[in-house]
Amino acid sequence: MAVDIDEFDRQILAALGENARLSNLELAERVPLSHSAISRRIKRLEEAKVIRAYKACIDPVLAGEEVRVFASVQRQPHVPAIEVAQALKDIPGIASCWIVSGDCDVMIEITARDMAHFSSIMLDKVQNAQGVASTRSMFILNALKER
Repeated sequence: MAVDIDEFDRQILAALGENARLSNLELAERVPLSHSAISRRIKRLEEAKVIRAYKACIDPVLAGEEVRVFASVQRQPHVPAIEVAQALKDIPGIASCWIVSGDCDVMIEITARDMAHFSSIMLDKVQNAQGVASTRSMFILNALKER
C-alpha cells in the first residue's frame, strides 16, 4: 500500500539515509519542522514500513572482507527464482540477494576475506545450491557510491 510522502518526509528520509543516528533535534536543524513533528513523521514512516530498519554501514575492506563480488545466477528452468533466492540468501558471505529481470534470475553480492574464501563460497555453496544452473562473477574494483 502506497504511503503519502511529502517533501518534508523526503528530507527526513534523505537525512536518515545519510546518518541514521541523527537525533530529532539534529533533524529539526536540517528539516524546517519542530522535533515533535519530526518524531511523529518518523513514527508514521516506521509504522508504514517505509523505514524498515536502522543499520550501520560497515566498510567491508576495513572489516577484513577484501573481496567484493556481484554474481549473476541463472536458475535451472524447472526451479522458480524464489526458490533459488531462498537457497542462496542465508549462505554466509552473501551480503545481498535480489530476484531480477534480464539475462539472469538472481543477483547476489558476495563479500569474502580473500580469493580463497571467495572460491569456497562460490564453488562449495553458491554453485551447489538447489536450482542453480550457472553463475557469472563481476569483481568490484572500486565503489564510488553506495546507498
